Amino acid sequence: MPFRFSLEGVLSFRKNVEHAEELTLNRILQEIATTQQQLQSMQTDHRLLREQRDRDLAQARPAAYLTELAEKEQYIERVIEIVQRQLRELDNKREAQLTVLRAAQQDREVLDKVRKQKHDTYQREQNHREQKTLDDLFLSRIKNGN
Repeated sequence: MPFRFSLEGVLSFRKNVEHAEELTLNRILQEIATTQQQLQSMQTDHRLLREQRDRDLAQARPAAYLTELAEKEQYIERVIEIVQRQLRELDNKREAQLTVLRAAQQDREVLDKVRKQKHDTYQREQNHREQKTLDDLFLSRIKNGN
């Protein structure tokens, strides 16, 4: 009789849950990477705008133009703050999801260990039965004189 694990359905379910949690974590990590790229782009834009402003100040540009540059700079600074806040929130989500994933992994690992123990016990019993059959066959041949 082949080995059957009575909790195979539960183990399969736990594997699926773990996989789903991994996918969720990967989506969060992708979102973090995208947001970091946006932040870097904004910071580059901000640096370039400041350099432009400094050059324009040295060239005595009209006040209205300089005011517009200052407003653009303030806008970019606000957007950078928003993106940085989003990154902190995403990092918190990542940490929380990592905790959920670890719990799912532990749940699955517990059942994997139980399954392995049951399979090992089954194998020992199977080997014992086979050996007993061989021993009985050997003893019957000796009894019959063959």
